[in-house]
Amino acid sequence: FEPVLEREYRQHMRADQRRSTLVCLITALGIWLTFIGLDLTRLDNLIAIDSRDVFVELAIALRLGTLAVILRLVWVVRCNRHAHAYHHLTMLALALIGVTCAFIANMYKLRGLPQADIAQLVIIAAVFLPVGLTFLQSLGIALLIAVFTTGLGLLMLEPVQLAEHVRLSILLFFAVFVSAVGAWLRERAERDQFLLRRMLHSRAMSDALTGVANRRGFEEHVVMALLQARRERAPVVFAVLDVDHFKRYNDRYGHQAGDVALALIARAIDSKLRPPMDMVGRLGGEEFGLLLYDTTPEKAQERLGRVAQAIAELRIEHAASPTAQYITVSMGAAAFDGQETAIDLYRRADAALYAGKASGRNRVELGEGGERLAG
Repeated sequence: FEPVLEREYRQHMRADQRRSTLVCLITALGIWLTFIGLDLTRLDNLIAIDSRDVFVELAIALRLGTLAVILRLVWVVRCNRHAHAYHHLTMLALALIGVTCAFIANMYKLRGLPQADIAQLVIIAAVFLPVGLTFLQSLGIALLIAVFTTGLGLLMLEPVQLAEHVRLSILLFFAVFVSAVGAWLRERAERDQFLLRRMLHSRAMSDALTGVANRRGFEEHVVMALLQARRERAPVVFAVLDVDHFKRYNDRYGHQAGDVALALIARAIDSKLRPPMDMVGRLGGEEFGLLLYDTTPEKAQERLGRVAQAIAELRIEHAASPTAQYITVSMGAAAFDGQETAIDLYRRADAALYAGKASGRNRVELGEGGERLAG
């Protein structure tokens, strides 16, 4: 995907896989605690071999460090903290699990103690589970574990143990390949489904004529933006824009010309907004809604004035208008008080719009006794 769409896909994928990630983490936590328990049963044998074995101390540190990372990740995912970035911690946890198991397995081999090489194959497969990672991220971690396991064995093991280690390494890379094929096919299907859902959602939330949000999409965005504004104590201005004497325009130039004019006006409005929190939506007919986020009434005066100026500069001829020889717009604006609903805010802006029309049109009026913002 393109960068913007790719970010959206990854955010959606991680949110969608949060529950499966939590299930996998709890399973991994149980397995890891079991491994620690098995290590404790062998601790006496290890101490008997060498009471001051640096490898044993390092193995214990790796086990406990990995356990701490897994517990931290379980808490992050369970509490939905840093939902956009928990995959970094997931990658660290998977890498530590693979590295730790490879080191401890080699340590046991050197001391003639039982160990299970199959654990590394299971870890490779687990890397490709739906735990909030993209295919390339999972592939990178799996290759890291396979390469590290191979290299560490060549460094640590005795010559008589290398033949068996080489066979294990071949199996690891084969497991990476097989698991990667399955993961690639799964992600391809997920991306297709995401793109289809996004296209359907975009069509459901967009106005076919102008390309901006339709009423439903705009209202949903306004509700979300007002909730965020309450949390952040951010100033918000809501405005309703109406094309002056648009019925006369349609009567004189035809509805097809009216559709073209509306599309041009919508594009001009959108060019003066600041995404993603600012938004314009077509409320119906020639009426548009504008949400200006993190904008005080004073700043709204300048910004809405630029919107009106951009529309005027289109110079769309309107000989039937008693206001001007080209299309103009009237706007009613209301500042969010921090508590009211989107419906109440719309009503105040709409009342300001009608006050502006009664005062001669081609202006922006601030609601509830506020000063006129622009003309």
